[in-house]
Amino acid sequence: MIKHYFKTALRNLWRTRSFSFLNIFGLAVGIATASLIFLWIEDEAGYDKDFPNNENIYITKSKQPSGEGVRVFDAVSGLLSDAMKAEIPGVKYSARADWGRSFLFTKDERSIYQNGQIVDPEFMDIFSLEFVEGNRSSALVRPDQLVITQSAANRIFGQGSALGKTVRVNNDKRFVVSGVVKDLPRNSSIQFDWLISFEEFEKDNAWVRDWGNSVVMTYVQLEPAASLANVNKRLFDLVKRQPGNEQANIRNFLYPMERWRLYNNFDKNGNEQDGRMKYIRLFSIIAWVILLIACINFTNLTTARSEKRAKEVGMRKVAGARRASLIGQFLGESLILATISALLAMVFIYSSIGAFNALVGKELVINLFKPAHQLFLISIVLICGLLSGIYPAFYLASFNPISTLKGAKQRIGSVGFIRRGLVVLQYAASVTLIICTVIIFQQIRYAKGRDLGFDLSQVLTVPLRGEAVKHSDLIKEQLLATGRVESVGAGAGSILNFGVRTDLDWAGKDPNQQIDIFYSWADEGIIPAMGLELVDGRNFHPNIQGDSSSFLVNETFAKLISADGKVAGRQVFWEDEPFTIVGVVKDFVYNDVYSPTAPVFFRPYTGNGGMLSIKIKAGADLAKTVEQIEQVMKANNKEFPFEYQFLDEAFNEKFKSEMLLQKLGSIFAVLSIIISCLGLFGLAAFTAERRTKELGIRKVLGASISSLISLLNREFVILILISCLVSFPLAWWVMNDWLDNFAYRTDLQWWVFAFTGLGALILALFTVSSQAIKTALTNPTKSLREE
Repeated sequence: MIKHYFKTALRNLWRTRSFSFLNIFGLAVGIATASLIFLWIEDEAGYDKDFPNNENIYITKSKQPSGEGVRVFDAVSGLLSDAMKAEIPGVKYSARADWGRSFLFTKDERSIYQNGQIVDPEFMDIFSLEFVEGNRSSALVRPDQLVITQSAANRIFGQGSALGKTVRVNNDKRFVVSGVVKDLPRNSSIQFDWLISFEEFEKDNAWVRDWGNSVVMTYVQLEPAASLANVNKRLFDLVKRQPGNEQANIRNFLYPMERWRLYNNFDKNGNEQDGRMKYIRLFSIIAWVILLIACINFTNLTTARSEKRAKEVGMRKVAGARRASLIGQFLGESLILATISALLAMVFIYSSIGAFNALVGKELVINLFKPAHQLFLISIVLICGLLSGIYPAFYLASFNPISTLKGAKQRIGSVGFIRRGLVVLQYAASVTLIICTVIIFQQIRYAKGRDLGFDLSQVLTVPLRGEAVKHSDLIKEQLLATGRVESVGAGAGSILNFGVRTDLDWAGKDPNQQIDIFYSWADEGIIPAMGLELVDGRNFHPNIQGDSSSFLVNETFAKLISADGKVAGRQVFWEDEPFTIVGVVKDFVYNDVYSPTAPVFFRPYTGNGGMLSIKIKAGADLAKTVEQIEQVMKANNKEFPFEYQFLDEAFNEKFKSEMLLQKLGSIFAVLSIIISCLGLFGLAAFTAERRTKELGIRKVLGASISSLISLLNREFVILILISCLVSFPLAWWVMNDWLDNFAYRTDLQWWVFAFTGLGALILALFTVSSQAIKTALTNPTKSLREE
């Protein structure tokens, strides 16, 4: 029977080649698009699943009152890890870790930067790191030991064993490779090239072991039988009784690894919200919508050609074929067409997955030998084949054999209503996607166009490492002497990223109020280099030592201290140490580009590492300027490779998620509108075919070609207008809810909806008119010959 269905399907494919191609092509595009989306979802949902004990792994978070809300963060005291193991039953392993950093590894003539973390040895037990060389139990027992990944070993040492080899780190200390571990999967929240024992960091930074300092991350693995609620209760009691005023209002809790990737987002009241999970839900809906659009397209094109098979149905019924067997035949043909579409979709996927990976920043692979992928492909074929074929099958099998053999037209009845409804649904989904994509683009442009309060154009940031730290003043002089550099500032980091404190005090402050105050270190060059505006007081002195107890604050901080913002000369206390405010800078954007400006202050730069911010003169040749900057840096820091980044590139990174959403939305919107147009083309062909004789009579009676085209287009104009009426409120509701996530957001503008609807209407008319013009130009004698 399958062989018979296959032969019949191929015969019908050949008879209606153009429509069959549209059928297969539209469904193939839908399947390929949905498959790529589901591959992305599979990767996101599979994060951290490769760790054997992922259901028992946690990170310790802190929840602290902040202003009028609650702030949740990952930093805890360096003493908490040992205390949990000693006092809380159920804690199997606990390990501290820093926030990650980049070190220069030098072996012979080879130097390369690698990213890693400083951790306690139990870090390796918690994440069950798989050693290919060395032994986990002895890998980080000494402060001079180093664990690296296989890929890092190949980059640093080349091929061959790395175990026991010595490498110089940051051109300073030497470390011995005590273990080589397998690379972690790309869809892992934990990523590193190297690990160094926390003991090495701790001996030079005694302040880590202080209950008053929340400065490290702490990972925990619980015993399988341990109760998370009980552990969190004991953890709260443990922290509450420790010394240190800063801990008084902090509540620590364990947060499960299973939620790190997809959630790990908290509102201003400290309640968990969706993180990337909202994107999984969104793209899941888009994938199913695109599949639905493709299936609707398939259904419309099939029913549009139904009259061509009316006599075949009549003959089969007269010959004794039952309705059930006809339904089975047409469903079988639909499944065969869906299978062919799926095979074509595989061609599309394999040819586009490279570009898709570049777009989403992943290394997705479709593996047809993977059971899950086989099951998905079979399921999609069945779903698409049955969903798109079940209605045409029942419709075709319902034809009256007597009327079909007489050549009578089939009554449309509710069939026409359903078909038009499917077109409305198709176009409504497509128009909604287009509107959403436009509004996402507007929000990104709106945030980027915000008055930042500083000028990030032509600003180069260069890390200060090694000898460059000692020679920073000389480097600044030499850079200015090139004639291509306008100003140079040194600081702890980029102006886009600030730390946060809650322990500052000043006269008149409510002692019970916790306020997040953001801060960084800077010298006198930061103000001109970044184009910051002083609105009161003065800048730091060139001799920064003379300003060692001075602050520069922003307007928001100034108004927090005094309603009139006049705070020059006022004192602020940090850990009971007095600092005098010498100047006020105009508010500027930092950290979260969507949030309102919060209080900020600068401390004088101490010259301990950090970053140079170099403002290049307008009109200077960028390539030659960068080359000269490199020469200056290498002359003062021979052993470290030259690194740099343009500040505007770092700023664009802050929009990475939104830009990905906008790009993917654009692609999906275009594909959905293409598939919808195919369905509209099919319905237009069907309508034109049914009305050929009517149009011939009208033409004989003197109707003009333009009036005939208008007559055929009128129905579709109404359908598109109905689609817009459906999509406009839906798109408004979806995007208004999305924009509510941003404190700094664009407004929903009527013209976006109007122009999108108009564009959809023009595109639909262009699609339909190709059939309308063809039919209107047909010689009426041909259409009326049978009469």
